[in-house]
Amino acid sequence: MFKRFADNPIITRKPGTFYSKHVANPDILEFNDKLLLYFRGQSEACHDQLGVAYIEPENFDGINWKHYEGNPVIKVSPDESDFDCRHLVDPATVIINGKVFLYYSGHSYDRPACIGLAVSDDGFNFIKHEVNPVIVGAIAAEVVIKDGLVHLFYQREIEKDVFNFFCTTSTDGVHFDTTKEKCVFTQSKVKGSFDEISITTGRIWLEEDTYYITYGGNDKWADYPIAMGLAKSKDLFTWERYPGNPIFNRGKIGEWDEGAMWFATVYKHKGTYYMWYEGTGAGLGTDTEEAKAASKLCRNNDYGGYASVSFSQTGLATYSGEMPKW
Repeated sequence: MFKRFADNPIITRKPGTFYSKHVANPDILEFNDKLLLYFRGQSEACHDQLGVAYIEPENFDGINWKHYEGNPVIKVSPDESDFDCRHLVDPATVIINGKVFLYYSGHSYDRPACIGLAVSDDGFNFIKHEVNPVIVGAIAAEVVIKDGLVHLFYQREIEKDVFNFFCTTSTDGVHFDTTKEKCVFTQSKVKGSFDEISITTGRIWLEEDTYYITYGGNDKWADYPIAMGLAKSKDLFTWERYPGNPIFNRGKIGEWDEGAMWFATVYKHKGTYYMWYEGTGAGLGTDTEEAKAASKLCRNNDYGGYASVSFSQTGLATYSGEMPKW
């Protein structure tokens, strides 16, 4: 369904910035007359942190973004006993009581991964919430408000190398009761399918009365998606896969996104669906033996060559038309 932008990636890793090694995990939010694109970056210090780019709606083209001068806006904790002292990734945003609530995955050196929360009045200056973390033992949040409740989605490893999506709700966006969480979406288990083994990094949007979710499908490993799938729901708890899945595949051999992809974030503007995504690959082409070896490593191994020959960057794809009916 979606067609790659010809000049991908649109946000590339940049020397001298907090995203000199990786720039990934896009999430878009409309707030205070701006479109905000949150993302994670990693520099040579090897700590992932969160930044934001923005554009005024009248200047939007999906490609050109202004990077906030105060990036990164949420940093790893300097205290090595904190849950987010090593990496801070996977932003997911929503507006609650006029403030931006940003949920993120926090990683430490010796604790389970957790989901944390930071809050901002303006979308740029964030304060980590005092109740952190809000969810223990989960990653890759997505957040939707429905019927006055904050629905927080996240992935848990239900068994070795298998992630499923879970959801729990809150009245204030801060306090979540995980004893009431529900598993809402699972791997297909269909032999030979792109999402047979595991599903990861869901992104949700609402159109009329239907919610749609994009997700990464894994056919070999827990979290190295080769393609993106689509599903729909009326209530956020029961999801139906699109029978024409997958809707988007990783790049061709030798391209920048030849290895895997995550976080397909969709925004509709004037009849066109814009989808930003994280892709990784060596991107060296296929003209040399070195390039061929790097490509093979990226495509055929779990996180093959990641951070050595393969680097995450942010790409764009578009689709003009209506969402398919099924």
